[in-house]
Amino acid sequence: MNKTVMSVFCALVILLFSPLLRANPQTILVEMQTMRLAITNAVTSFYMFSGLDADSKYAQRIDANFERFEASLEQVSLQSAAIGLEEEVLTIEQDWTEFKQLMNNNRADMMNVGYSNVRLVDDMGRNALALVNLISSSYTELASTSGMTPPAIVQQARNMALLMEEITSQYAARGTSVLGQVFVGVQKQTLTEMADKFQRDYLALKDMAKDKRSLVILDSIGSKWSFMERSIRNYNENSVPFLVVSYNDRIVGHLQELDDSYHK
Repeated sequence: MNKTVMSVFCALVILLFSPLLRANPQTILVEMQTMRLAITNAVTSFYMFSGLDADSKYAQRIDANFERFEASLEQVSLQSAAIGLEEEVLTIEQDWTEFKQLMNNNRADMMNVGYSNVRLVDDMGRNALALVNLISSSYTELASTSGMTPPAIVQQARNMALLMEEITSQYAARGTSVLGQVFVGVQKQTLTEMADKFQRDYLALKDMAKDKRSLVILDSIGSKWSFMERSIRNYNENSVPFLVVSYNDRIVGHLQELDDSYHK
């Protein structure tokens, strides 16, 4: 093998194993979406855990969300240099560590003394929201700089999944805590306003869907949302956090199914 061929071969090998070449922005966007959903669901699960005397079912849900978040964060971190988000991902890692510590401290308080410190729970909620916002801004930046913005219907489904999780988190806080507004002070919108937005977004998503499979999924979302919506709008009457959390899981699952159908 002469020197020219060897040089070309070496260059190809370097390119083949280059982080930039291996980076897949679309996959990273999916991981970031998983992170946003996982942290919001973890907060919801804590509110249920707190309001139901440290129910082990919700402790397990918190742990499962921790695992989901950290598995996705690992994938994003491995490619942070290649996608030009090293600084942002480092901040996400630091903020995640802080949030997780707050969550674990609040869980320990529930187990050891039977209640959590209100200030620390409020800090936890604010940290979670700030972390979701940071991930969202990194998501938007990557979609823009990579030129790989997801199809409109996929982005709409992802936005709705996050909104659904946020609605459920606020509802769970109100429905399981005697402290009421204290745990949900981080949200700028009321539950009614959030429900209005979800309804508008759902109708917009239906307008985007053309194929039969997507329409079937959307009909399933619509029937569950119709049932759940009544509880959301009347959150001060006959609170049913168990049902809302259950319907949340199903609706988010349908939205992710719709998302996945555009990647096959």
